Amino acid sequence: MFPTGYIFTILFLAMGPLRTIPTFYALTRENDWGYRVRAAVLATLMAGAIIALVAVSGVETIQRWRVSVAALEIAIGILLIRSTFSTLSMLGPGHKKPADQAEAPERAPVSAASLAFSPLAAPTIVTPTGVVTIVLFLSLAEGDAALEHQIYLLLLLMLGLNLAGMLLAGLIVRFVRITTLEVVGWVFAALQAALAVDVILNGLKRAGFVLH
Repeated sequence: MFPTGYIFTILFLAMGPLRTIPTFYALTRENDWGYRVRAAVLATLMAGAIIALVAVSGVETIQRWRVSVAALEIAIGILLIRSTFSTLSMLGPGHKKPADQAEAPERAPVSAASLAFSPLAAPTIVTPTGVVTIVLFLSLAEGDAALEHQIYLLLLLMLGLNLAGMLLAGLIVRFVRITTLEVVGWVFAALQAALAVDVILNGLKRAGFVLH
C-alpha cells in the first residue's frame, strides 16, 4: 500500500497550485479584488464538487467494469508522463508566459462563475491525471476506513492550497516572479517523470511482469 507521503506527492503534482497560480493570475490580474475572490472561491467549490462526483461514481464505475489496479497504475503513469511533457512545453522559452497572455488586448469580459468552472476548476485544478489518481487511490483504499480518511483529508488540503494560491497569486507573482515559478515547475516536472516511471513499473509488477 502507498504511504501517505507518496499519495500527497502524486496528488500535489497532479492537482497542486503550481499550475493554478500562474493560470489564475493571467486570467484575473486585470479584475478587481472582489472578482478574484469570487472566482477563487467558486473554482474551489466547483473543483470540490467534481472531486466528490469522481469519488462517488468513479470508483463504482471502475469496479463495475472490473478494471484492475495494475491497469489504473499504468494509466496514471502514462498521464503523469504526458503531464510532464505538457509542463515542460508550457514552461519552454518559446511558449507565451501567463503574464504575457494577460496583456493580450480586448479580452472579452467573463463572469466569475464561468471562469471558475472552466478553465479554473477543470482542467486546471482537477486535471485528467488528478481524476485517475483519485480513482486509483480510493480503489486501493476500499475497505480501509483510515486510509480513505487520509485520502479525503489530502484532497481537502489540495483544495485549500489551490484556494490560497489563487487568493495570493498577485503577491506570489510579484515577489516570487514567474521565472522562479518556472524553475520550480521544471524541478517538479523532473520529479513527476521519475514518479511516472515508478508508477508504471509498479503497475507492470502488479500485473505479473517481474522486472529485474
